[in-house]
Amino acid sequence: MNRLHQLLGHHVWAFTSFRVDAPGLPVAEVDWLFYNSLRGTFVLSEWKRYPALVLQVMDEGKPWILANGAAVPNPVEQVGRQLQAVRRVLRQDICRKYFPSVDQHSLNLYPSVYSPQIDEATRRERLRYGAVHGSLEEVALMVERRAVTAPLLVSGVSARLELAETLTDLFRCSIGSAVRRKLDPPPPVQPDPGVRMAAIHRELAALHLELASLLDAPAQVAALTPITVPAPVAAPAPVRASAPPRISPVLRSDALRQSPAKAPTSPSPAPAPVTKPSKTPAAGHLKRHVTRLVPASKPTSEHLRDAFLAALQDGQLRSSGVHIGLFGSLVGQHLTGGVNLSDLAPGGLSKWCHAQAEAAGVPIVRDPKDPSIVRSTRRTNQQKEPV
Repeated sequence: MNRLHQLLGHHVWAFTSFRVDAPGLPVAEVDWLFYNSLRGTFVLSEWKRYPALVLQVMDEGKPWILANGAAVPNPVEQVGRQLQAVRRVLRQDICRKYFPSVDQHSLNLYPSVYSPQIDEATRRERLRYGAVHGSLEEVALMVERRAVTAPLLVSGVSARLELAETLTDLFRCSIGSAVRRKLDPPPPVQPDPGVRMAAIHRELAALHLELASLLDAPAQVAALTPITVPAPVAAPAPVRASAPPRISPVLRSDALRQSPAKAPTSPSPAPAPVTKPSKTPAAGHLKRHVTRLVPASKPTSEHLRDAFLAALQDGQLRSSGVHIGLFGSLVGQHLTGGVNLSDLAPGGLSKWCHAQAEAAGVPIVRDPKDPSIVRSTRRTNQQKEPV
């Protein structure tokens, strides 16, 4: 469990070791059920441990074969029965209230099996539906990347907390205090004006002291530096000119042909002054979206998503696009109070931004010259070019 906590972000909810009582079906005992709140996907995972390595993985209707020659019941069939029970209770108790726009008969549950006894030497038959993994890294990667055409998403902190409480009641689990704080963070406490004014005065006093030390530094350095007088340089003695040797006219003309006169060299041009590039209007416009929609203190992933989507659909950024690296840099400079950008965009900023655009239904493409720049491809009646 600790390893899964390290591999998965806070946006993934994990329910473990619970029973499901679905009407008309046997009671199902589920090992793990994951819900990705950013992608809107449910992943069901059955965990198995065997006394020997798994030699062959088979699809439904055939047992699995171990390296010691034993045949064990097929866990793919077991997770398939669990999937039917979980899907039925989700349709009856969850989907109608929280995901009314999604077709109830196309609920996107995905089955999988994890066994540490599966390795590279295991022969795997192609599964018709689901996946089999031999490491927790593969399980976490599937949970993070699994995507569907009709995601099951809720918006707002209160709606997500209510959905989490409903799922825990349905699966007879509990929400820890740390998890509850992540789902429903406390409202930001406004600082007392008098305390903040005193802190500002202390900061100003410290800045004045630092400025005074910087202003006195050049004078102190000049006072401590000894003045050195350069030693006199003797003038070179004049050279007495000697008479040129006498040569015949023929030799003189040959010497002139063999040693042509050198053209005077012109001084090399001075290097052009280096000018620092100024901030582009696109960067300033992108910064305004960040400062307007992302609070510096106590921000959430929703604030970051709103700022990215607003910049992505901004008409003044059509030509330049949205540079994800610049966007992250502006957000990092804007945040205060020990908040990290990795907490707001788990799994990497680029992958997170693409997931937000996909969940919001905003198609985007990468710039062919710079993959860090993305643009929206949505067209309108007034504008036929990609925005």
